[in-house]
Amino acid sequence: MKKLLTIASAALVISCTPKGYTTIHYSKRISKCIENLETMEGWLQEDYENGDIPHHIAQNYMYILVNTKCGLKKKIKANDDDCTK
Repeated sequence: MKKLLTIASAALVISCTPKGYTTIHYSKRISKCIENLETMEGWLQEDYENGDIPHHIAQNYMYILVNTKCGLKKKIKANDDDCTK
């Protein structure tokens, strides 16, 4: 019985091990990049609210995300009030 559990555990660990993640998929569409940044903002806010990230670090990351998003919006000539704050 112990051998069966050991073999099953080893098979599970091996099957869950990441293999060859050398390819990064990204979109060339600016709108999709903005959408991804907004998703990251949500994750950052959740992590901060859960206490996983200190205030000063969350604030720095949010600053980078918002400014990057605004730069992309300006690139596609979008008018957004958030970019003027």
